[in-house]
Amino acid sequence: MNNRAIEKWVLAAVATAAVLAQSVQAEAPEGYYDGVDAGSAQSLRATLHPVIDDHTRFPYTSSDTDTWDVLELADEDPVDSGRIITLYRNSSLQKWSGGTSQYNREHTWPRSYGISENGPELNYPFTDMHHLFLADPDYNGYRSNKPFEDCDAQCSEWTTEESAGRGGQGGAYPGDSNWTDGEYTDGRWEVWDDRKGDIARAMFYMDLRYEGGTHGVTGADEPDLILTDDRDLIDSARTGQNEPVAYMGILSTLLRWNRQDPVDAVEMQHHETVASYQGNRNPFIDRPEWADCLFLDRCGVVINAGMNDAWYNPYTAGQGLMITVLPTFELVFLAMFTFETERPPQDTPFTLGEPGHRWITALGHYSGNTATLAVEITSGGVFSQAEPAVTQSDDGTFTLTFSDCNHAVLTYDMPGAGLEGTIPLERSVKDNAALCESLSQALQGAEQ
Repeated sequence: MNNRAIEKWVLAAVATAAVLAQSVQAEAPEGYYDGVDAGSAQSLRATLHPVIDDHTRFPYTSSDTDTWDVLELADEDPVDSGRIITLYRNSSLQKWSGGTSQYNREHTWPRSYGISENGPELNYPFTDMHHLFLADPDYNGYRSNKPFEDCDAQCSEWTTEESAGRGGQGGAYPGDSNWTDGEYTDGRWEVWDDRKGDIARAMFYMDLRYEGGTHGVTGADEPDLILTDDRDLIDSARTGQNEPVAYMGILSTLLRWNRQDPVDAVEMQHHETVASYQGNRNPFIDRPEWADCLFLDRCGVVINAGMNDAWYNPYTAGQGLMITVLPTFELVFLAMFTFETERPPQDTPFTLGEPGHRWITALGHYSGNTATLAVEITSGGVFSQAEPAVTQSDDGTFTLTFSDCNHAVLTYDMPGAGLEGTIPLERSVKDNAALCESLSQALQGAEQ
């Protein structure tokens, strides 16, 4: 097996080696989501909210264990336990056991949008560490309370630093920088690429966790926090006071960011640390596909022959794969090809099937919207010739999960190559989408 060839394809698919090396799949404790019904947006919200509700609150600042203590563990520099990594700038800074002017705490759901008063009354979202991160004070200030939204090359750039193998590369928009324009609700804050998914999933959590009512243990009032694209609604919550209902966004942008930036080791470290203290998890880190179900009512489809097509990762230059569904045998066949990422010289000869070609195939059974495939690596050989001999080896699994007829997530685990992670997929051409939807509905009706 040629690990370098495998690595080329996966690096192209996820865009950078740093993301690849840190991509992970979250795993909740056994049974944590057993009662969740993800059949529709309504059933998902009704059954998932109680799972994460009524968490243990830690004080914002205290002589006892407080948010400083937990966040300095959650955002710890993975290569130096005496330092932390900041959210937006990606700076590695010395820990100060409570912070100094070097770093502070960023409320990704801004305090001024309905959760600002942290006085005698318990304010659970104010101190909820699933949406709190350590940040550089100036970057925190430049973000202010602007909604999260894609910017453009005319926006102001706030660069990242290289820390723990990420950031600091710069480049033309969007590069690996943060970008901003405008002020308050009329402004935009685009997070750098390696943190887009972290932010999106934190916002989804806040919408799901806070639905009004009271805390089941302490009886403290809790707001109803709602994600939206409506800037007027968002601005209506910018009162600087606690509000019974508050809004934040931009939802459509956050949904794209969730697909663009899969869960990685940095996000998992923050999540698992916070979960170990608060006693509740962020379901969208464990199950990123639930975001489309909850907010778009795209709650999975039944795999069918309408999915036969070319698919690709939309956040790369177009590297992709072919998917073939074999309904008679309830099998999915997947094929991907490795190639040089830089165009060769014009006079470079091409020989179909020459020994430098490498390819990966996978085959396995499916159930519902998920297929689990055994991966086979093939190398060597020349088209239509017996020599040199083709070599094949098994190496790991692919899990293919469809959220609808045009979107999927591929989770890969190839121990021999030392590669694991997730990539988003979209259908290249949507001609078969209508067929896929009609077949899925027919199959779901047959199952009922």
